[in-house]
Amino acid sequence: MQKESSYQLSIITINYNNALGLEKTMQSVNNQTWNAFEHIVVDGNSTDDSLEVIKSFNYNNLKYISEPDLGIYNAMNKGIEKATGKYLLFLNSGDLLENENTLENVHHYFESDCSILAGNIIFEEDAKSRLREHPEVITFSYLVGNAISHPSTFINRDLFSKYGNYDESFKVVSDWAFFVKVLGLNNESFKKIPKVITVFDTKGVSSKKENLNEIYQEREKVLQSYFPRIFNNENDRYIFNKFISADKRFEYLKKLEDYSLFRKITTIKLGALVWIAKLFHKEK
Repeated sequence: MQKESSYQLSIITINYNNALGLEKTMQSVNNQTWNAFEHIVVDGNSTDDSLEVIKSFNYNNLKYISEPDLGIYNAMNKGIEKATGKYLLFLNSGDLLENENTLENVHHYFESDCSILAGNIIFEEDAKSRLREHPEVITFSYLVGNAISHPSTFINRDLFSKYGNYDESFKVVSDWAFFVKVLGLNNESFKKIPKVITVFDTKGVSSKKENLNEIYQEREKVLQSYFPRIFNNENDRYIFNKFISADKRFEYLKKLEDYSLFRKITTIKLGALVWIAKLFHKEK
């Protein structure tokens, strides 16, 4: 049974032992000139001053949990279960809303029934800033090779009732897998918001270079799960990584999953294409 929306927006902030970052995040939320939202802070029973930071804020729409969790996505799922807003924004500790008018400037988008509303994001990297925007139209190949910026994206809460919460078996890519599922496999609606929403803390788990290999491995598991008959060998991975650039190709691949004879024929053709491509690459 779906919950009725009490707010237009639920902001969910997860935190563990990042009191300084949490204070900055909560201050950026508290400063908003538009406040028809609830803010849910999910703290993983931090041993630093995080709980004191939470209690130092007293805006009426603040809720919090402080208890042990099983990781990032378990904490996010706790926030989802408590949320009542029409849209959810995952603004983790250390991330900031760009300025005090950020939500004032975009809240009219919440009147729509669009499934995913994706705004721009700024990455603060070594004393310099990098702006990241989404394309106007999201193709399947874009989803596979890139990522929707989770901290600057408003997600219709009904999607979690329809498709399930974040997969807690993954440590770092469950939000990516969720977007592939709802946008790529199920063609839910998407709209780009041409405004900066979030300044992203690049010290998080997904930004660390030592986690890149784990991210790649988890993404591969996701694709194997979604395409069990296609994405299962070296040739198929080569095709995904090097050749696919158009949405329709993925649409055809999805349809071929249901037809074993055509799947076999396609596998032979893809194998031949890979052989030719590798030969061409060596000659270059």
